[in-house]
Amino acid sequence: MRRPVVVRLARIAAAALAGALVATAAGCASIPTGGPVNQGLTESEDQGVDVDVLARGPREGADQQQILEGFIDAAASPTGNYEIARQFLTSTFADEWQADEATTIDVLADRSFTQLGDDLIRTRVVPQASLADDGQYLETGSTEPLQLEYRFELEDDEWRISSAPPGVLIDETTFGLVYREYTLAFYDPQFRYVVPDVRWFAGRASAQTSIVRAVLEGAAEWLAPGVVSAFPEDLQLDQATVPVTDGVAEVSLSGPAFDSLRTVQLMQYQLEESLSGVRNVRDVQLSLNGVPLSAPDLSPPPLRTLRVDPRPVVYDGEAFGYLSSGDAIAGIDGVSDPVVALVPSGAALGPDATAAAVLAEGGVYRVAEGSEPELLDPREGLITPALDVDGITWSVPRTAPDELAWFDGTGESGQIGVPWNADEIVSIQFSRDGTRLVALLEDGGRTRVVAASVQRDDRGIPQALGSVGLELSPSGGEPLDVAWLDSRTIGTLTATAPGKTRLTTQELGAPAASRDGPDEGIEVDGANSLRDLRVLTEGGGIATGAGVGWQEQPRGVRFLATQQTG
Repeated sequence: MRRPVVVRLARIAAAALAGALVATAAGCASIPTGGPVNQGLTESEDQGVDVDVLARGPREGADQQQILEGFIDAAASPTGNYEIARQFLTSTFADEWQADEATTIDVLADRSFTQLGDDLIRTRVVPQASLADDGQYLETGSTEPLQLEYRFELEDDEWRISSAPPGVLIDETTFGLVYREYTLAFYDPQFRYVVPDVRWFAGRASAQTSIVRAVLEGAAEWLAPGVVSAFPEDLQLDQATVPVTDGVAEVSLSGPAFDSLRTVQLMQYQLEESLSGVRNVRDVQLSLNGVPLSAPDLSPPPLRTLRVDPRPVVYDGEAFGYLSSGDAIAGIDGVSDPVVALVPSGAALGPDATAAAVLAEGGVYRVAEGSEPELLDPREGLITPALDVDGITWSVPRTAPDELAWFDGTGESGQIGVPWNADEIVSIQFSRDGTRLVALLEDGGRTRVVAASVQRDDRGIPQALGSVGLELSPSGGEPLDVAWLDSRTIGTLTATAPGKTRLTTQELGAPAASRDGPDEGIEVDGANSLRDLRVLTEGGGIATGAGVGWQEQPRGVRFLATQQTG
C-alpha cells in the first residue's frame, strides 16, 4: 500500500505553477491554483503521485486580466466538465465553450497579455506541443507565437469572458504535474506483439473511462495503419463511465453479439494491458449487452517486451559478432565470416541472429546461414540498411529519401512511399515488433525525426507506410544516428559543434529529454533499457552513461550493428 503523501509545488521564477498547500490521501494529490509559495516535501520517483488541481473560482471585483489568468489556471482542472473554469465565463458562453477540443502546451515565461480596447485581451503564447482530444501528445511544427483573443462582458457587475478560443491553454510545467502518461495497447496484424500507444489524460477519477474510450476509438492516426485492435468496430461503451469496484474495472459494452472465444481473450488482454497504469485497477470485467464475457487467459499471450542480446554487435575490421566484457568478439555461426569477407561499412543483425543486412562495396547484401551473400540493392550512395522482425531488409540512398525499398528472403521486393520530404536521409530503424520505423532526416539544414507505421499483409510483407508521419522533437545540430532504445523510446545523436554531440531520448507520444553526448560520438545503439544505451566514438571507443557524464572504453570498433529480437 502506498503511504499518504503531502506535496507542495511552487511556481518559481515565473516558470512553474503558482504555489500551494496540498491535501492528499492514499498517494493522490490536489493542487490549489493560487496562494503563497511554500517549501514542502517531495515524492520519490518510484512511488509517484496522482494529481488533481483544486481550482478556485473568480474573486469578487476582479479585473479582466485577473479573470483571464484565473480562467487559464482553473482550466487545468477537468473536474465536473471544467465546472470551475466555466464560472469565469458568461452564462451563455459557459455552455458554448468547447474545453475538450484540444490542449495547447506553452512556456509560461513567454506568455504575455495585451489589453486591446475596453473588452478585449490578446494573449501571446509560444507553443511547445499540443494534446489532441484523444490524449495524443503532438510536437509543434513551429514555435512561432500564437495570438489568442478573449472578450469580456459585465454580468451582474462582474467581468466574465464572453468569447475564448476552444480548448485549454496550459504551461508545460503544469502539464507535467496534472496530466499523466498512459500506454494504450494494440496489436501487430498477426497478434504476436503488444504495440504501445502513449496517451495523456488528466483527472485520476476518470482515467479508466478515458482509456477505455480511447481504446474503442482506435490507435493514433499515425500508428493506425500498422496495428489492429481486438475490439470489433461496432462495439461501444454502454455507460457514461467505467466504474471500479474493489479494484475491478467494469467495462460494459453494447453492439452485435459474436461467439469468438479468442476475440474475447484478446479484448480482455488488450484492456488489462491498457489499464495497467491506472492505480486503482487490478482486473477487468467485460460485459456485452448486459451479459458478462469470460474466457480462459490467453496462452501464450502476445509479447509485450521484446528483448535482444545485451551485448553490442560490432565490427572491428577483422571480426563481426558480439562484444564481450573484455575485448573478445564472439562470432555468429554462418553469419560472421561472410560478413567480414564483404569488408562492410555498416550492418544490421536480423531475428535470432540468423541473417544480416550488410552495406559494402557494390551495395546492400543479405547474408544468411547456409547461403552465399546475395546482392539485394546495387544503387549508389546507400545508407546502412535495416532488418525488421520478419527478416525483411530495408534500403535507401542517402540523397533520395523517398526511394525506400524492401527485400524479403525469397526474392520478392518493392519500393514503398514515405510520409516525409527531405534533402537527405541519414538512418532508418525498425521497432522490434515491426510495426513502426523511425527515420533521421536532414531537411534544409535542420534535423528532423519522423516515425511512421508499417502496413503489412498476413505474411508480414510490407504494403505501405502510414500517410501521416509522427514528427518527433527536432534536435539541433547535424544528424548522426538514431536507434530504438526499447519498445517505445528512440535515441537521436546529433553533432552540435566540432567534436561535440547531443543525445535526445524520446518516447513516441511524450516530451523529449536531451543531454550532452560523448565527445566525437558517431553512432548510438540500444539494448533492453535506457540504461543500456551506448555511443560509438570516432576513435572506436564505446561510451556508456556514467551519472551526468560518459565513460568511454577503447575498443577499436568501426561500427555498431543494430539487432532485432531473438
